[in-house]
Amino acid sequence: MQNSPRAKKAAKTRAKNARFRAAKAKVRSAAALSEQATIEKRAKAYGEMENSVCDISRAAELAMTVFDNDRLFLFAVGQLDFMVQRFKDRYYAEEFPGEN
Repeated sequence: MQNSPRAKKAAKTRAKNARFRAAKAKVRSAAALSEQATIEKRAKAYGEMENSVCDISRAAELAMTVFDNDRLFLFAVGQLDFMVQRFKDRYYAEEFPGEN
């Protein structure tokens, strides 16, 4: 009975299903590794941008401090705008290449 056509077909189907499951598991594993690599890349990039965020925050505080002095205020806001634009360019270059 072991060599019956039905048993052979069932064994063949089980083997095919096992290969299919193994292939799916491999794809899921690769996707998980890719996602983890993306997360690590983003964490590193955002960590490197932390100083820029602190600088932008400080520049905004300075602009508010000199609010009553027109020339200094305009200079401070101009510098803040420059810093924000530079930060934006770096941020979008890291996250969304070609869309800045």
